[in-house]
Amino acid sequence: MRQRRLGWPCAALVAAIGCSILVPSTATGQPPSSDPIGEFILQSPGKAPSPRGAGFASDYLGPLLRASCPPGVKRVEPEPLDFKMATVPLAGLNPFRKEVGSLAFVAGFHLTSSDKRFGGLSGIDVREDGGLLAVSDTGDFVWIDLAADGVTPKALRVAGMLDAKGAAPARKSDADAEGLALHGDIALVSFEGNHRILAYDLGACGAAARGAPVASKPSGSLTSAFTRAGLEVSNNQGPEGLAITADWMLIAGVETKLGASSPVSARAIEAAPEFNLAIGKSAPELVGLDALPADDETGDILLYSLHRSSNALSSNVITVVETVLEATLDQSKLSAGVASEIDERSRKRYPVASSRVLAAMNVFVTIDNYEGIAAQRLPDGRVRLFLVSDDNFSQSQRTLLMVYDVRN
Repeated sequence: MRQRRLGWPCAALVAAIGCSILVPSTATGQPPSSDPIGEFILQSPGKAPSPRGAGFASDYLGPLLRASCPPGVKRVEPEPLDFKMATVPLAGLNPFRKEVGSLAFVAGFHLTSSDKRFGGLSGIDVREDGGLLAVSDTGDFVWIDLAADGVTPKALRVAGMLDAKGAAPARKSDADAEGLALHGDIALVSFEGNHRILAYDLGACGAAARGAPVASKPSGSLTSAFTRAGLEVSNNQGPEGLAITADWMLIAGVETKLGASSPVSARAIEAAPEFNLAIGKSAPELVGLDALPADDETGDILLYSLHRSSNALSSNVITVVETVLEATLDQSKLSAGVASEIDERSRKRYPVASSRVLAAMNVFVTIDNYEGIAAQRLPDGRVRLFLVSDDNFSQSQRTLLMVYDVRN
């Protein structure tokens, strides 16, 4: 009997009511009256059902957010940053050029500030209000507010990241933020050097939010996942890319390549990472990720990845890839008793279904040390991509914010 794949409506309900995720289908697509495989969710003799409301939200997400914004901690607002902005074209030698590959150029900006905290932007994501949030490799959050056109920066704000005790990181290796994923006002940040992912409840505590470790057990740490996947990850080639779905599936990618591809993990945030997916075959090293739902029915994911070559003589220095991850269920070792919500979530898997290169950029278009990518679904269905570059606090590099729309 063929099992239907997990639908997006069910996935969206998981955090609220823990809906069943294994639904047998008939040739008509309707559930039959008898479901022998579904018996795994029935109560086993002598075992009480899980308390109502228990599961991912109460057992994992609640404690994580309380660790980031403990009771009694007062909200602190980020500080404004002075900045200057200059527009840049897609191609300096041909300012009328508006396309590169399957990307349509929307706008480009060179951002500068007299504040020494500005720079080193390595990860970026779109906020719920339409603005942007970025992270720097010196441990700062940078809010980029946009004008009514949704692309032009109009104000910048900054706040330093805090550790689990509410203090500034003591070491550079603890502050090297690389990837960013936003879920509402919750910021998930990946760090290299000291490879880890921290959660910040910016909505509740603002700049006073503390970095709460996402891994609840040693087996769930990134370093343990690297070992299981056979990855030798150096201090400077760690978790550069990060994305999160609406139902809290965490997607992480590392700069370290495995063969010709970049290894990626796509798992429930509370589950141990598995770097068993390969994307961006023959593309340069992965430095950024973001994700959007492919549609409202299947639960499939559109994954946008940014790849940057470390070889200055490479013919294609920057590559942008779109990968479709197919929502499936691991049906092995099904229990005969009550399945908890967290157990159900742990069975979600996202193998690669398809992939296409959206653009391969070289020195004939405006490029720099791009390290962050953010994807936004526009009201008309188009996908907009924001790319940001890391200037490394160097006079020879720039902080560029480039905006593209994906052409079908």
